[in-house]
This record gives sequence, C-alpha cells and structure tokens, in this order.
Amino acid sequence: MDLIAPLFPTRMPFSAHPWLRTQDLDEAAQLLCSQLEERELKPCSNHRPDIHFTLQHLDQMKLFGADWGLAVNVRSRPLASWHGILPLRGAISCRLDGRTAQPGELLLFTPGHEVDVLWHANARAVVISLEAACLQDHVRAHHRAELSRKATSGIQLIDARHPAMSNLSNLLQLVESDATSPNGLLSTPVGQKHLLHLFCENLLQIIPGNDELHQRSLLPGVVKRVVDYIHAHLDQPLSIDELVAVSGASRRTLESAFRRSLGTSPRRYIQQRRLEALRELLLRHRPGEVQLSELAYRWGFSQPSHFTSAYKQAFGELPSQTLAR
Repeated sequence: MDLIAPLFPTRMPFSAHPWLRTQDLDEAAQLLCSQLEERELKPCSNHRPDIHFTLQHLDQMKLFGADWGLAVNVRSRPLASWHGILPLRGAISCRLDGRTAQPGELLLFTPGHEVDVLWHANARAVVISLEAACLQDHVRAHHRAELSRKATSGIQLIDARHPAMSNLSNLLQLVESDATSPNGLLSTPVGQKHLLHLFCENLLQIIPGNDELHQRSLLPGVVKRVVDYIHAHLDQPLSIDELVAVSGASRRTLESAFRRSLGTSPRRYIQQRRLEALRELLLRHRPGEVQLSELAYRWGFSQPSHFTSAYKQAFGELPSQTLAR
C-alpha cells in the first residue's frame, strides 16, 4: 500500500519554500553542494532538464523536495550524515546494490556510505538529510545509550508497510502544513526542537540494531511514558510520586503494569538502568579520572557501599575492577 505518495499528489513538497528552478545542471550542482555534502551529477540523456528544488530547513536537519526533470545519476563521497530519499512519483535506484525505491519506500544511506543513485526520468522525491551527531546526541540524551554499529552500517530499503513509515508520513505532512502557519511549530526554536526529536525517534524505529529502543516502543503506553522519562532523567533524583504523575495512572496501576511488562518494579528498573549507565561510564575512563564515591552520590545511591554492593551483584565485579580495565 502506498503510504507516502498521496501526501503530495500534484505538487512539490515544502512548496512554501521554493529554493531553485533552473534548466542549468551545473547551477543546480553548485547550489546543491552548498547545502549538502559534495555531489557529482551526470545526466542520462541530452534532454534539457527542468530542475525544481524546495527546501525546509530545521536545526541540524534539512528536508528537500526534488524533481530533476530528467534521468540523472547522483553520486556523493562517503557521508557524514543520515540521508534518506523517499520517492513520491517515479522510482530511484541504488546503483551500489541494484535495489529500487518505489513511491512510499525509503532508500536510507547511513553515515560513512556514499550515495550513488539513478533518479528515473519522472522521479520526484522528498530528500532528508540529518546530521549524524544529531541522532547520536539524541540517543545519549533521551535513551542513555549509544547507537549500535549495526545501525550505521549499510544502505537500507525500507518497505512502505514498515510501521514507522506511516509515522514518517504524518511527520512530513505536519511539516508541510505547518510551514505556512505563522504560529506553528516551525516558527519557534522550541517547536523546531520538538519536531527534530520526533524525526530522530522515527529514525530509531527504522534502523536496525537498537533492540532495546525498539522493545521500549512496544511497551504499554503507561509504562512507556515512565520508561522514556526515566531514561531522559536517569542522572537526576526520581521519586515514585513523580513517576506516577508522568504515567497518568495510580501508583498501584503503575507498579502492576511494570511487573507485567518488565518483570520488576519502577525503583528496581531505575537502579538497573543507572548501574548499566555507570558501567558504560567506567569503561570509558581510567583510574584517577573519576571518583567512585562522587559518582555513587550523584547517581542516587545513599552510600558508596550500597553502590558497590549493587554493582557487584549486577555485574560480578567491583566498580574499581571495571575502572581498572
């Protein structure tokens, strides 16, 4: 089923922000390289192009509407960003592996991989460019985790039936409609930051290798709200009353939902996630660079001895042994 193409059936996406209209391929290449990483363009015929670009800019992210007006090969050097091409009309083929994206499908290039694609003669698409550091910072800040290597290795073709594609469709539709509103999300830095958060969360649902993050998205709503809140505030004091308020449920309902979904209580879930975060921190430092007692207090342990005992029970070694590695 075509989930994306009906959003823009007869016009370019982000038409509120026209960026380029030209028949000069060199002019288009020069302008494109000013906004994206360097691109090499090769037309597949002698026909005169009718190039049409639109651009919706967000902090650390750019959304393009693109129509070359002819078949053209587009190639880049290895990317420093996430790069997605989502056809709205026609098809776009990846020359590196032969796969072709049809309307409603997403051709996704991860950082470190080059773009080498053929835009077919009648292709029109949304092009998404997200800075690699933006997604990594988002995962660290909101999930207290790191992107897996699997997540950033390869080129992917995402089927239109993937559950995250309908969410992407809704996000693109929101940006398209909001661009013409003087009081919309795009009009304020806070609103743009919220949109960027939504796009990052959507991308995390698409890319592989983030099993814990994927599992979290499948949790019941009352549990997911609290779990997401815990991960976003893991190094801050967290009370059960605060979590109850976030959940919108009673304390008994929240604790029962945690036991059913995660097999533990909210307090024990917080402690385990904190211990895992502290282990990652210790593995990145050397003896003398951090003080274990200071870390214990900062991460909510009332006594360093409580931290040491819980850590050894969880990982089978003392924090000092982990740090000594």
